[in-house]
Amino acid sequence: MKRCLTCGRMAKDYAEFPCPDCSEKIVRCNHCREIRNPYKCKCGFEGP
Repeated sequence: MKRCLTCGRMAKDYAEFPCPDCSEKIVRCNHCREIRNPYKCKCGFEGP
């Protein structure tokens, strides 16, 4: 389980990918991805 960057909850089902700007790992739960909650990386990059 990993913590979702968007909602902060621990999730079993998640996607993990590198930030397009800084390559920091971004973890998002499937729920936040499905409803397209925005996220913000530590470097300031924002995504849908």
